Amino acid sequence: MASPHSRRQTTGAFGNNKPRDIKRDFSRPEPAPVDTTPREPSFADKLITYAQPILQQAGGNHTAAKGAMNVAILIWNAAIEGEAKIADAKTRLAGLPGATAEQVEELVTTMVARKNELYPEEKLVVTNFILKLKHKQSQFRVSAVNINPEGVKKADLSDMVKVSV
Repeated sequence: MASPHSRRQTTGAFGNNKPRDIKRDFSRPEPAPVDTTPREPSFADKLITYAQPILQQAGGNHTAAKGAMNVAILIWNAAIEGEAKIADAKTRLAGLPGATAEQVEELVTTMVARKNELYPEEKLVVTNFILKLKHKQSQFRVSAVNINPEGVKKADLSDMVKVSV
């Protein structure tokens, strides 16, 4: 059993009553270097840039901004998937309330041309997105699939799927 008398006679962490030097370094560490190299824009950044004309028409309304992103992503996916999907997108957009065929035609042709002008090599089809708009910050997350990976042709892809099953 430890007593105050036996503690004075022991040496070690708890029993040593000799004063010891406190060696602390109170200097600040050097700040971490900031990486100033320009980064490649993410796919979400590309989609926001692509959808700017539609988002500007939506204004500051949160519901309208989500609807505008739905329209922009519908046209983006149609531009990647081909003419049949573009025609399908036009019919879906023409079914929206207050939309005329001329407006839809103009919107789809300009947005397809914008996609081909800004990101002609981009082959990612958007499968899902989350858009959260708050007062001072917003969050945009995108899930996408590459429908045409480099070096894979459609015939090769069907053979790969058959082999992996």
